[in-house]
Amino acid sequence: MATIHIHISDQHKAEIFSGIFQYMKLFTDQINLIFEKERFYIQSMDASRISIFEVFLPAAWFDRYEHGIPRNCTIGLNSTILYKILGTRDKGQDITIKFDSEMEDKLYVDFTSNNKTLYNKEFEMSLIDIDCEMMSIPPTESAAEFSIPSANFASIIGQLKLFGDSIDIVCNESAIQLTALSVESGKMSVKIEIDELNEFSIDEGSELTMSYSLANLHNICAYSKIAKEMVVHLTENFPMKIIYWLGEVGGDAKLVFYLAPKINDD
Repeated sequence: MATIHIHISDQHKAEIFSGIFQYMKLFTDQINLIFEKERFYIQSMDASRISIFEVFLPAAWFDRYEHGIPRNCTIGLNSTILYKILGTRDKGQDITIKFDSEMEDKLYVDFTSNNKTLYNKEFEMSLIDIDCEMMSIPPTESAAEFSIPSANFASIIGQLKLFGDSIDIVCNESAIQLTALSVESGKMSVKIEIDELNEFSIDEGSELTMSYSLANLHNICAYSKIAKEMVVHLTENFPMKIIYWLGEVGGDAKLVFYLAPKINDD
């Protein structure tokens, strides 16, 4: 029988897995889950087509990852419904997800625990056909990148969002300046000194100036709740790239976001 069976008993990872889908509704309701032999993968784009996100979870990240189908398996589902299911999980319960190729219209999700005060739960979820072409994103060298505690960056972005729709970023060898302004609310600026960052690099002698949508960046920052650190890659006239590590820094378990820059009409 050709099946896929994944299991998460590590409670910290179970919280991360649930969190991935909790905030996905900010971007899209419909997603394809791609089960490959060596990893679990998601790629999608928000409704405004301004941002792309990818989820990379290698097989070894799971406590059990069995891929018994002789090909990559793609199943479409409503991400909001999957989060509703994951939202009923009690802390202390394991997560099991099963797919049977002979029952192609259903995904099975179970929550179990050896704790007798936690009741086991079983779910059947209907699948949907999603016509979505995968995008090939070539690797690029960034002009600047920095690592920062994700909660700190999310807090700053949330505050800047109160003062405008766009964030203007100026980045050089000494500091990163973040600015938002509007006629109604005025102007807010935040200066992050380089020595206040965990890591920082920039092309020698460079000064970068970029603008991005604060609403979209604010949505990306929602994931600060499931990863302590984030890495931001900047290059003028290219999308901002943000990485949340879901395991070892530099490892294969990660969330990656690409946010298109705002175009200056001047």
